[in-house]
Amino acid sequence: MQSFYIITELIPGGELFSKLAKRKTFTEYDAANILRQIFSAVVYCHKRSIVHRDLKPENILFNTVDSDKIKVIDFGTSKIFDIHSKMDQKFGIVI
Repeated sequence: MQSFYIITELIPGGELFSKLAKRKTFTEYDAANILRQIFSAVVYCHKRSIVHRDLKPENILFNTVDSDKIKVIDFGTSKIFDIHSKMDQKFGIVI
């Protein structure tokens, strides 16, 4: 029987969600910097026809504890976009 291993990168900076809960407020500059990086990641994926479908603060990590550089993670529900195929599956909380 074959064994399979998943090797992932260690990203010790923690989640955006945790930083939001801990800091309570961000300066306009800090918020704009984080949003710019998130939008840049989304554009990068969309140019390659990848749709994340689970973008939330828990899936955005900081590279290090002191860093303001982020990484988008958890592409488990992502999908390759096909113009001829409808994406009708719902994710997250529906209210």
